Amino acid sequence: MKYKLLFHFFISLIFYSQFLFAQNKIQNTEKLFGADTISWKENSPLHFSDFKAKPSGTWAGNTYSGITLAFSQDEKGIHLMVQCVFLCKQSFLKDTSLSLLHHEQMHFDLTELYRRKMMQQLSHKDFSKEKNIGAAIQKIYNEVNEQLNKEQDNYDKETQHGIIPDKQKLWEQNVQKQLKQLEGFSGNEIIID
Repeated sequence: MKYKLLFHFFISLIFYSQFLFAQNKIQNTEKLFGADTISWKENSPLHFSDFKAKPSGTWAGNTYSGITLAFSQDEKGIHLMVQCVFLCKQSFLKDTSLSLLHHEQMHFDLTELYRRKMMQQLSHKDFSKEKNIGAAIQKIYNEVNEQLNKEQDNYDKETQHGIIPDKQKLWEQNVQKQLKQLEGFSGNEIIID
């Protein structure tokens, strides 16, 4: 019932993307990080078999999810690829209870919700006034990840790591409602011209 955010690692993608994406094509996260990476998809929940790490510590489960951000540039502008990912080899479940699986799924869903919030902010930002577009993008990225981190903590506190069914249900309903409200930002790519 622990989660980890990947933003410390993935923020480096914003700086190294010209090297990683030398052909000016942004690669799918699974291609970049391997088959044991799952991108969030509507109506495609996590399965017990997706949690491949060896259980450790006192937590019943660990969801290792985060928001990746990469970019490339061509004549059309700057292409940003923003994805919500789950790393199987870093995530574990100690038992096969459905309530634990649903709790961990919500950590992944929360990450997707904040990915959409990030897409919303990136879409509405006027980058033409920015002297350093990369720094402006990084600022949005950092702020959204900070908010996500706080929300993940609130989720675990209010549900007591998923053991309060009524609170768990309320969180699930609220997150699904917000995902629906931000459905217009469900795409992974945006072009800044």
